[in-house]
Amino acid sequence: MGLDAQVLVALGLGVAAVLVRPTWRVVRYPVTAVHELGHVVVAVLLGGRVPRVRLWRDTSGVTTWRTTQTGRLRSALIALAGHAAPPAVGAACAWALALDQARGALVGLTVLVAVITLAIRNLWGLVVCAALAGLCWIAWSRGPDAGAVLVAATAAVLCVGGVRATAEELVTNRRGGGGGARGGTSDTQVAGRALHLPAAVAGAALLLWAFACTGVATWRLAVAV
Repeated sequence: MGLDAQVLVALGLGVAAVLVRPTWRVVRYPVTAVHELGHVVVAVLLGGRVPRVRLWRDTSGVTTWRTTQTGRLRSALIALAGHAAPPAVGAACAWALALDQARGALVGLTVLVAVITLAIRNLWGLVVCAALAGLCWIAWSRGPDAGAVLVAATAAVLCVGGVRATAEELVTNRRGGGGGARGGTSDTQVAGRALHLPAAVAGAALLLWAFACTGVATWRLAVAV
């Protein structure tokens, strides 16, 4: 099946929103929400628990996790899951869109928003989640075409946004900053210390992952066109 013109426009606008600095500060909120969700999911899968997740006005976020079992690999995987999540979810949205399963993808996005909302422990984070849930509801209520547009925009924002967010953390680390929430230790620094590797190595691996997911999404959508 071919992609509608409005879907292609949504993809283009999603990419542009990430590349332009003023709009990036807005669309980075869903990227950060999925980033923190990545921490949550992997922490729980590895037998840990997540006392709280917070999203801040400056578009950063922080997830606090605790595990009953210690281990460097476990800590590294939880730390790396944050940056790995947005491009992975974005690629999944693109794949669903190419298979004409936008409604199913929209349901999946709604579930993800619900899960992160349950973990949020600050007011601004709840405001962000409410806005994301509102977008999902509007798209669902307006029919399949609106759902496809939202899924397309989400795929573009999460894939390209995942690349940009990871690249920005690499630059911040190189300049000597933390890169984490509000100047704290960045995820790549946490993973690097756990694995006895430079943070740049962990960051480079995540950047390759983000580019790979974006490449897969682009190829799948190109085939669908």
